[in-house]
Amino acid sequence: MSKRALLFICMLIVSFSCLGQDQGGFTAYGDLPVKTPDSLLRKLELAGDFKEKMLAAQPLMAFHNAHGTTDSVIFYSRQLIDALNKSSLRSGEKLPYQSTLYQTLAKAYHDKGLHEEALRFYLEGARVAEALGDKAAVNDNKLGIADVYFARNEQNKAIAAYNDLLATSRDEQLKHIVFKQLSVIYLDRKELVLAQQYAEKALLFFRQSNQLKNELQTKLTLGIIAELDQQTEEAFSIYNEVKNNAQQHQFFDIYINAGQRMGDLLIAKQDYENAKRLLSMVYANAIQWNDLNAQLKVLNSLRTLHATTGDYQNAYALMTQYMGISREVLDMQNKKEINELEIKYQTAQKEKEILNKENELNHQETIKYSLLIGFLAILLPVIGLLYMYYQKLQAQSKLNATMEEMNQQKITALLKDKELALLKASVSGQEKERKRIAGELHDSIGGNLAAIKLQLSNQAHANGLKELIQQVDDTYHQVRDLSHDLVPQKFTNTGFTELIAGYLRQFDIPGNARISFQAYPPEEIDLIGTTLKVEIYKIMQELITNAQKHSQASKVEIQLTQIDGMLKLLFEDNGKGFSTETTRHGIGLQNIRERLKLFDGMLSIDSFPSKGTVIDIEIPLKPAWYEA
Repeated sequence: MSKRALLFICMLIVSFSCLGQDQGGFTAYGDLPVKTPDSLLRKLELAGDFKEKMLAAQPLMAFHNAHGTTDSVIFYSRQLIDALNKSSLRSGEKLPYQSTLYQTLAKAYHDKGLHEEALRFYLEGARVAEALGDKAAVNDNKLGIADVYFARNEQNKAIAAYNDLLATSRDEQLKHIVFKQLSVIYLDRKELVLAQQYAEKALLFFRQSNQLKNELQTKLTLGIIAELDQQTEEAFSIYNEVKNNAQQHQFFDIYINAGQRMGDLLIAKQDYENAKRLLSMVYANAIQWNDLNAQLKVLNSLRTLHATTGDYQNAYALMTQYMGISREVLDMQNKKEINELEIKYQTAQKEKEILNKENELNHQETIKYSLLIGFLAILLPVIGLLYMYYQKLQAQSKLNATMEEMNQQKITALLKDKELALLKASVSGQEKERKRIAGELHDSIGGNLAAIKLQLSNQAHANGLKELIQQVDDTYHQVRDLSHDLVPQKFTNTGFTELIAGYLRQFDIPGNARISFQAYPPEEIDLIGTTLKVEIYKIMQELITNAQKHSQASKVEIQLTQIDGMLKLLFEDNGKGFSTETTRHGIGLQNIRERLKLFDGMLSIDSFPSKGTVIDIEIPLKPAWYEA
């Protein structure tokens, strides 16, 4: 059984045991609460041609869209698109169905957080709608494109697209949807007055037109505004009202968001036990409904909760789970792109096959075609044999090249291992020699000079002794400074964790990123050897420098943890991020990797544009790395 499944079962058991204590009535479900009505499924099964399937599927997709089960919407939309491509309808007859299906599929992908897929189908839907001359459908797709810009944190492009819709559209429904989205953007920008004005306009319209889901989503935005405005009790009341209404009408995506916000407020109130119960239930439901974005939000809240209460081991485990789900979202995006290319390729291949069959039917009765078939029947075996022989030669050539490359790699690896071993031995020897020389300078030569100075001081009245005493004193201080240079005093006289904290406090000025540092357990970390301390300190300086120069982050979190014989450094920022596949690593990161090689350390980087950066460093702690 996977770790995620075990974590889900444990959280679900805790959730059920706490239901009676939850004064807000927050319910965790043991089974998936959304059950598709049998009547809708039966209509789809009995449908004959494509038009009947489309009529039967529309209420089914509307049902799942209303309840936030986007996976089902994607499944039925893709089925209908495949059926439409295979149908005998002419190209012009397919356009209205394509317009509807592309827009439905794009919205589902957007709700699931697969923004690249969503943008692709919104653009395709806008193209089809323009071909039909359907201005309303064009505006709906433009609205979806603006939503994707906002989701990808391209706020200026999103605002421009929304304002363009307000200027060109007369549809009141569309305008108030735009008001709702603008309120969320200005909320994200912390422009609370503008956000509240747009939200209140949208809320009044949705309430008058009985659009409950849009009404609850807008109320949720007003709750967040109240929370940021330090109106905690009002915000909690709004979240609770939204959560109860969402639960009653089975709007489970809104239900999860409201519950997660309530959990964060309980953390802020230092009501950690209720916060843990509530967030655990929300996470269990998010796993049931396979809502990856909701899982990421709740995992981040749970990680903050455990870190705040000093439970760094669980906080680190939740961070690892968070990174795994982030990678799962990225993998899902990549798989969708590959599947889309495969479908386009298969469609092109089928069209090519149809064309070839038509040509074959037109020429199959001619004498020339018969002669060609006979000639090919003789020629193809010869070509086949020649091709097989060529393939054999190619395979042998590739095998030889591979063997040679493997041998070369083995030789290179052995040379690198030997070079690394020599480097480690050299560094270890240098450190021991520096300590020995520093001790000799400080204890032996320094002690002798101090004794000579004391004896001469007793004879200070003699002629010329005063100058001699001054020379001895200067020599003593030079020897003492030299011994301190050989072994840096700040790494021996000050606790290592306090030294790092003091360094990080230098950056606590307005305009810089807010840096938080946590070390666990600090007393064990302070015992590691001076050599390793110096390298960790330099690595942390390099990471802070990179974050200040390149990331544009507003928050940086650093965790230094010693656990299970490993020293783990976790460095995370919420900056602009980068693509790990296309971005070349600079000299700083290369230097960090070289430093870690001395201690058999490992470095991993997890980053994505607009998603921040997480750097994970692990160093195995050997007895040699501890202070004597």
